[in-house]
Amino acid sequence: MALNLDKKKIRRKIALFAAICGLLGAIGIFEPLSLALSVLQSKAMVKPVSGDIVVVGIDSPSIEKIGRWPWPRDKQAELIKSIDSYGPKAIYIDIGYQGTTSPSADRALREALTTTKAKTKIVALAALENNGTVKSLYSHSTAVGSIKSVSVYVPFQLGHIWEIPTTVSTPRGLIPSMAADIAGWKGTATENFKLDFGYNVGSIPTFSARDIFEHTVNPGELKGKTVILGATDKTQNDVHLMPGNGKQPGAYFQVLGAETLKNGIPLEWGWMPFFLFALLICAAQLTRFGLRYSKPICWAGLITILGVSSGMAIWHVGNDPFPAMTLIGITGIFIARQKTALRRSQRNEETGFSDMTGYMVEEVVSNALFIAATIHRPEARRGYILDSDDLNIIRAVGQRLSSVLDERQLTHNNNMQFVWEMPSIATSTLAAHMEGLRQLFVEPLNIDGRKIDVDIFFGVDRDVNSNVKLRAERALSASAEARDNQTTFKITTTSAYGAHLESKFAEEFAAAVPNGDIQILFRAHHNLGNNLIRSAEATIGWVHPAYGQISPARLFGLARQTGNLYNVSLFLCQQAAHFSARLAKISPGFTLAAKISVDILLDPNFKPAMLSIAAAEQCRPSDIIFDIVDIHAFVADDAARLAIRNLQVAGFRVGIGNFGITSSDIDLLRLFEPDEIFLAASFSAELLGSTSNQIFAEGALRIAQASDIISTADDVEDRAVLAQLRRRGCDRCKGKALSMPMNFLDFVDMHFEENNKMLG
Repeated sequence: MALNLDKKKIRRKIALFAAICGLLGAIGIFEPLSLALSVLQSKAMVKPVSGDIVVVGIDSPSIEKIGRWPWPRDKQAELIKSIDSYGPKAIYIDIGYQGTTSPSADRALREALTTTKAKTKIVALAALENNGTVKSLYSHSTAVGSIKSVSVYVPFQLGHIWEIPTTVSTPRGLIPSMAADIAGWKGTATENFKLDFGYNVGSIPTFSARDIFEHTVNPGELKGKTVILGATDKTQNDVHLMPGNGKQPGAYFQVLGAETLKNGIPLEWGWMPFFLFALLICAAQLTRFGLRYSKPICWAGLITILGVSSGMAIWHVGNDPFPAMTLIGITGIFIARQKTALRRSQRNEETGFSDMTGYMVEEVVSNALFIAATIHRPEARRGYILDSDDLNIIRAVGQRLSSVLDERQLTHNNNMQFVWEMPSIATSTLAAHMEGLRQLFVEPLNIDGRKIDVDIFFGVDRDVNSNVKLRAERALSASAEARDNQTTFKITTTSAYGAHLESKFAEEFAAAVPNGDIQILFRAHHNLGNNLIRSAEATIGWVHPAYGQISPARLFGLARQTGNLYNVSLFLCQQAAHFSARLAKISPGFTLAAKISVDILLDPNFKPAMLSIAAAEQCRPSDIIFDIVDIHAFVADDAARLAIRNLQVAGFRVGIGNFGITSSDIDLLRLFEPDEIFLAASFSAELLGSTSNQIFAEGALRIAQASDIISTADDVEDRAVLAQLRRRGCDRCKGKALSMPMNFLDFVDMHFEENNKMLG
C-alpha cells in the first residue's frame, strides 16, 4: 500500500464529529427520533394490562340511547350509583363540572358522589397557562360538594402525549394526578414520567355506560376494581394522539399511567452512556487493527447499541441512542471514504504500479511529493503518441522512477502523474534523489522504437504539507546542476497550476488540439414526450498531461482571462458542425447545441467563419444551435439583436441560455425571438415553488409553446421537477445524472441504440 491513512487528521475529524454530536444530544435535537424508536422498541414485547383498572365509557351507543352528551346531572348521578352497585374498589370520575345547573340535578349529583360506598374522586381540569404554569379548574362545590380532586393534566410533545405528571402544582397546592392516585404513589415531588407503551391498549377492560344502566355487565367484571368514568366516544373533546396507537380517549392514558407507576417509575439513562461507548468505538478504529476492520467494528457497535437500547426499552428504561449511533455512523462513513481512496491506490496489473486515482483526498496524502512527467508531443507530427501507447508510457516512466525510488512508495493516475510517499530522509538525501530523477529523463523514452521526450515537474499535493514543500525547495537549491539543465525542474503546488497554465494558455491549447488532448463531449437531450434522443449539447474536455482533467467551466474561464475566448469558442463550434454532419447521417434532423457568449456573436468574423465551416463540413446550419449564456447583459443592445437575427437569416438556430433566472425573462422571447430556450435549474424548480413563481414558470412555457420555441431544461435531477416539466409541456431535458458527458463513439453506441429500441 503506497499511501497510508493520516491518523492525526482522522483523529481531529472524529473529535469534531464527537463535539457536534454531543452538542446535538445535549440540546435534544435527536429527541423526536428517540421517542419514535422507543415506541417501536416497546412494541417488541407487547403485554396486557393487569385488568385491575376498568373504564366505563360514555361511548356512541350510550349517547345514542341516552341523548346528546353532556347528560343531565341527575342522569349522571344515576350512572354513578349504578357503577357503585357493582362493588368497585374506587371510582374516578373524569368529568369536570364547571358552574351549576338546576338545583335538583346538582343536588342529585352531589348526593351520589358523597354517598357511594366506593372511594370516589373527581378530576380538577388542568391547563397550561401562557406563562408556563399549570392552572386547575375545580368542579363547582354546589355540584360536587367536598369530594376530593385529582388532576388529569397531560403535557403534549410533537402533538402526542408521551408522559404524564405524578403531581400538579396549583394555587391550592400540590394535587396528585389520577394515574398517581390510582397507583397509590406516595411521593410529593412533581415530575413527569414516560408512559409504558408496551402495554396493549386493546387489553384495557372497557364497558359501555349503556350496559351499566341496563345492568347487563357481569358483576365480577367491576367488583373490587378501580373504575374510571369518562367520555370514550371519539367525537368528544377528550381524545388525544397516543404514540403507536393513534387517537385514544383520555381515560386510557390514565390507565397506562397507573399501570406504569405500579411497576415503579422507570429509570432514565439518557444519551450519555451510549455516547461514551461510541467514543470507545471511535478510539478503537484509530488503531492499526481498528482501521483495518473499521466496517465490522462500526456495524458491531451500532447493532450492540440498538440491541441494548431495545432491551432497556422493553424493561422500560428510557434511553436515547441516536447521538451515539450518529457519531459511529459519521465516523464509519468518513473512514470508509478514506479507505476507498486507499483502495484506488492499489497496484495496477496493466502498468505494474499503483493506481492513485484517489490521491486528491487530502486526508490520505500524509507526506507525498508530486512528480508529473510531461510528454512532448510535437504539433507537426499528429498521431505521434497513440492512445495505445499510454500504458507503455506510464510503465516506462514508472520503471525509470523506480530505479531511484522504492516502487512500493509510488502511485500514479492515468495522466503520467506520480506521487512519491517520501520516507523520513535528510534534506541532502532528498536532494540526491531529485538530482537522480532529473538525470533519469535527460534521455528520451523509447516506446516501440520511437523516442519521446519527457520533462519532470515536482509539486506538493494540494498544499497539504508545507514542511514537505520546504524540504523539497531546499533539496532543489542543493542541486546546482538542476539550474543549468534545460529539463523543467520546478517546485510548485496544485494551487499554482492555474497561474502556470494561464501564462501559456494559447500555446498549450494550440498544441493540445492536434495531440488529441482536447475532447469533444456530448450530453444528450431527452425528449420528454417519447424519451428519444434527437439533440445534444457539445462541450469541450481537456485532459492535460500534467494537470489532469480541466473542466469546461475552467477551460472557458481561462480562455476569457487570457483573451482566447473567440478561438476556443470557434473551435467548439467547428467541432459541433463536424459532428453534427456525422450525426445527421445516422439520424436526419439531429441537432447539436454549443454554448457561446454574445461577445462571440458580435465579432464580425464569426458569421462568415461559421458559414464557411458549415460548408466545409457539409453540415446544415439549422442543425447547429448557439446556446447564448449571457444574453441578460445585452437586453438593451441593438447590435446583439441584429447579430442574432443575422445568424437566424443565415439558417443557424439561436437559443437563450440560463432562461428564467429573472422575472423579466419572458420579455426575452419577444426581444430576441429565439428558436429555443434553455431553462435554468432554478426556473424548473419554480414549478414546485410558491404560487407566484409557479405562475411565472407555467406562463413562460405556454408562451414558448404558442411561439413554436423549443424548451430544454438544464441540470434536472429531481424526479418531481421532471414530472412537472413533462406535465407543463417542456420539450427536452438534461441532467448531471440523466445525461452523462460522453465521447462521440460512446454517445452513438448508447443513445442511438436506445432510439432504435424505442422506435421498435
